[in-house]
Amino acid sequence: MQLCELIEMKRYGACQIVNFGEGRVAGYSMVQLIETSLISGHFANDTNSAYLDIFSCKGYEPAVVEEFSKAFFGARRSSHRAMLRY
Repeated sequence: MQLCELIEMKRYGACQIVNFGEGRVAGYSMVQLIETSLISGHFANDTNSAYLDIFSCKGYEPAVVEEFSKAFFGARRSSHRAMLRY
């Protein structure tokens, strides 16, 4: 997973990807375990939207993740929110 390499997170096992749901919420969901917690995402078919969450005890730069994700998915716009944990 390119994102894990970019933010220097060590993957634990394979990325799990499942396509499920109906209507507005149908789409793919993914979970990638990392040594410091996990990266998850949901990709909604109906709205062509992606929602990513990086939950980690190790720090990373949210703006780097946003720019990578925007380029990777070919997004026209994006936003991010970061919550620092201590």
